[in-house]
Amino acid sequence: AVVSTQSTGFRRKKQPQTEEERLFAEYRKLEKRTQALSNGIKSWKASQLNLCKGQNKMSSCLKQVSKIGLDPSALTRCVDLITTQRHKMLDDVRLTTQASMQRLHSLFNNMNGATKKRAQAKSEADNLKKKVDKYYHQYPIPIEKYKNAVKLHTEATERHTKAHDNLLNDLRCISKGKYDFFEPCLESLLLAQLTYYRRVWKTLEPAIHEVESTETLSTAANMERLKSLSIVTGPQNNLKARMMSRKSVKAPNPPNTVV
Repeated sequence: AVVSTQSTGFRRKKQPQTEEERLFAEYRKLEKRTQALSNGIKSWKASQLNLCKGQNKMSSCLKQVSKIGLDPSALTRCVDLITTQRHKMLDDVRLTTQASMQRLHSLFNNMNGATKKRAQAKSEADNLKKKVDKYYHQYPIPIEKYKNAVKLHTEATERHTKAHDNLLNDLRCISKGKYDFFEPCLESLLLAQLTYYRRVWKTLEPAIHEVESTETLSTAANMERLKSLSIVTGPQNNLKARMMSRKSVKAPNPPNTVV
C-alpha cells in the first residue's frame, strides 16, 4: 500500500540543488533585489527634487518678506546654497550609484541573452539527435544522410556545451563578485548624502546662531515689558486690589439741611 505524506504528516525531503540551479536561484534573487534598489533610488531622487522645488518656493517667499527679525537676503542665500548642494548630491549619485546600476542591468540583459542562446543550442542539438535516431532505425540506413546528421548533431552539441560552460562561469563570477560590486555603490550613495548634510550644516550654522541670539534678546525684552505692565492676576490679588480701591474712595458729603 502507498502511504501518503499528507496522512502521515511527514514532508518529503528536498532534493539537493545542482550547482546550476543554485547559481540561477542566486542570480534571479540578485536581479530582483537590484531592480528594487534601482526603483528605490529613483523614488528617493524624485523626493529630493520635490524638496528642491519647495526650497525654491521658500526662497521666492523670503525675497518678498521685509521684516522678519533677520536679514532676508542672508536667509535667501542659505536656501539657495542648500538647493545647490542638493543638486550636487543628486549629480554625484547619478554619476556613481545609478551609473553602476545601469551597467549591472546591462549585464543582466547579456545574461538573459546567453540563457536564451544556450536554450536554442540545446533545442537544435535535440532536434538533430532525433534526426540521427530516425536515420539509424531506417532500413537500409541512408549512409550519407546519417553521417551528415551525426556531424551536425556533434557540432550542435559542442555549441551547447560551450554556451552552457560560459553561462555557468559567468554565473559563478556574478555570485562571487556581487558584494564587491554593491559595496562601493552603496558607499558612494551614503557618502553623497553625508557630504550633503555636512555642507548644509556648515551653511546653516551661522544663521542658526543668529536666530538663537535674536530670539534670546527678543524674549528678554518681552519679559521686561511684561514686568513693567501693571497687570494683576489671581483671585487673591484681585480681592486685595478691590479692598485697596474701597479705602481710597472718600465717603460722600451729607446733603445740606435747612432748619
